[in-house]
Amino acid sequence: MAIFFYRLHCRHCGHTEILSRHEAERRLQAHKKLRAGVQTDEALLDELVPNLLPQTPCRQCGTMPLQVTVQHDVGDWSEQKRCIACGGVIPAARLAVFPEAEMCTKCQSAVDRGETPGPPVFCRRCGSPMRIGTRQIGGRTRYVWICTNETGCSYWCESIR
Repeated sequence: MAIFFYRLHCRHCGHTEILSRHEAERRLQAHKKLRAGVQTDEALLDELVPNLLPQTPCRQCGTMPLQVTVQHDVGDWSEQKRCIACGGVIPAARLAVFPEAEMCTKCQSAVDRGETPGPPVFCRRCGSPMRIGTRQIGGRTRYVWICTNETGCSYWCESIR
């Protein structure tokens, strides 16, 4: 499976940003171009994202359309670890202190307070809201998404991407 990154460039103000597939999907959901809470097939997403991203406004100046180019590699970014909850990059300073960290500080703080970080996530099987919890996987305690449906769905997954 190829990993795609999308380079957005605003012709009006010159602002440029690079989004992962996950970040592009979240941005399209925020602008109501994709349905939130519905798992989108990656092949379909690869077709939709380059066509729908130009219809979102520039984060710097708010103008449209954006110029979108697909990149298969972003150089040094391949080494960066991403948060399992929000998909953002976990800062190197946090990883230096907590090398096994799976979440950024903001999402970890939300979990520590008993909250679910980021936008709502829904179960692929039954559609109920999911929450972050822990589970033993391979002799290690890992953070996973767990379905909150109490009628026996019991679905869980390590990642929502």
